[in-house]
Formats: sequence, C-alpha cells, structure tokens
Amino acid sequence: MKKIFVFLSILSFTSILIAQGFVKPHLQTIPGNNKRPQNTLSVPNGNTYLDINNLEAIESNNGFSDYNPNPNLEGMQFPKGSGKSVFYATGLLWGGFVSGDSQVRVGGSTYTTGLEPGPILSNGQPAANPNTDTRWRIYRVRPDIYPGGPPVDLTSEATLEGTTTTELRAQYEADWTEWPAAGTSNDLGAPFTDVNGDGIYEPNIDIPGINGADQTVYYVANDLDPNLTTNLYGTQPMGIELHATYWAYNSGGALGNIYFKKFTIINKGYQKNTIDSMYISLWSDPDIGYAGDDLVGTDSAL
Repeated sequence: MKKIFVFLSILSFTSILIAQGFVKPHLQTIPGNNKRPQNTLSVPNGNTYLDINNLEAIESNNGFSDYNPNPNLEGMQFPKGSGKSVFYATGLLWGGFVSGDSQVRVGGSTYTTGLEPGPILSNGQPAANPNTDTRWRIYRVRPDIYPGGPPVDLTSEATLEGTTTTELRAQYEADWTEWPAAGTSNDLGAPFTDVNGDGIYEPNIDIPGINGADQTVYYVANDLDPNLTTNLYGTQPMGIELHATYWAYNSGGALGNIYFKKFTIINKGYQKNTIDSMYISLWSDPDIGYAGDDLVGTDSAL
C-alpha cells in the first residue's frame, strides 16, 4: 500500500465566472429530458449537508461534491437557504500512467463518477455491498451533539435539509458512536481528537472530526469498478482509495463563508503498480446566481 498524495484545498464563495457562449453540459438540451445530468446515488445515507455556517453544500460518498441529487438544483448555495447558487457541482479528478500500460487512466468525479463507496480490502478487492452496507456511508459529526449530550436547537438545520429534528439528532449521534476511526471495528482512518492519548477512538471519551471544527464530514471510496471508470472517461481502474474530509466553522467574517476539503489518495488496489506522471485537479462547475448568464473577464494589463 502506498499513500501517493495528500491534497488540501479551501472552497469558498468566490467570484469565479464562466465564459459567455460556452454552453455547460447541464444547460444543454437532452432529448426527451431537458434536464441536467443525473447522478447515481443509491447508497443508504449516501448524501449529507455541510451547512454549519453561511454555506449550504450537499456532499456524497461516491465522489460527488456540492451536487444536488435533484439535477435541476444547484449543489451549493450562498447564503444557505437563499436559493442563490455558487456551484452546480465539484469533484476531484486524477490521471496518470499505470506501469506497463500505455493508456492514460483517469478517475474521480465530475457530472458522473468513477467511484463507489467503501475501502479497498487487504486482498486488493473492493469492500462488498457498496450500495447497501451502511458502514460505507457518508459520516457527519458536530462536537456539540453526542449521545447523552445537552439539547441543541436543530430546527433551522432540519428545515433546510428536509428532515425532522429527531431524525437529524439520531443521525448525528449514530455517526458519533460509529465514527470509523482508529481502534474501531470499522477503522477507515477518520480524524478525531484523542482526549486520553491512547490512539484508539472511544466515543464516550474522544471527539470525532477535525479538532476545533464545528462540523466534519467524512467518507472513503474506491475506483475498482470498471463499469464506473469506463463510464466516466473510458479507462480502466487505477486501484485508488480516496479518503475525503470536509469541515467548516460556525464563525463570523471570512471563516463563516468557507469550508475546507482534504483528500488522501492511496495506491492500494489489485495492481499495486507505480502510477507515473500523475496529475490531480479540483474540478468545478461554478454558477454565480443563474447559470445561463455567467461571464468571464480579464485584465490585459496583468
């Protein structure tokens, strides 16, 4: 197993503009549909929200990021609940040569995904039942919501997410208890604050998530399904296991308009070969307000 790259990015509300005259795929006419590309989310708890501050973003455990399962809606809004979009979708892409292969292989996700939920096992095969096993779900925690903890008003969050406060709290508590961190039966490498310093996640002692963050989202996915990678960009799998961590702070100022992404990419598959000349890109489809009137500008003096 070789950990080949750790990538940290900051995603925030920015003035990214798209060239006029370029028709985005999700604005093109699709015969018999007239809608945007569909994703293929089918995993229990396959989606969750990152919405602790002024941003509202929907994240998924198969690589889709800032992507609404309703293809007619944006995946990220700012301010949250306003209906004003920032991104239709984002994703992580990578490509390179697998040793002994002359074809460039590409993985990750854009409007479709080459990933399925779950880790790669020690035998180099994907975890079983990626679309039904809730161990491979997307996890979300807050440091102020835990089993036996004090009441927290989740009314606005439940309304935003289309659920009830009871269901929302139950999911937060389940993800706290079942956080897939070191020492658990489902250790997927999730980050946590080790309060007693014993190296083992203990839900009655330790704090899951990024230390100091007000909300953390975590999942693990892999690229071993050739049907998915072929559908993405026409290539075979590379043997990549992806660990995705997103977190945000309930803060004023600029920090309240930002969330953070961290990706760990591990060469862990059945090939276990060198990946040469590898490129990694954070892909996005920005929509500032309405998607059809975005413009691009340049300052020739710069």
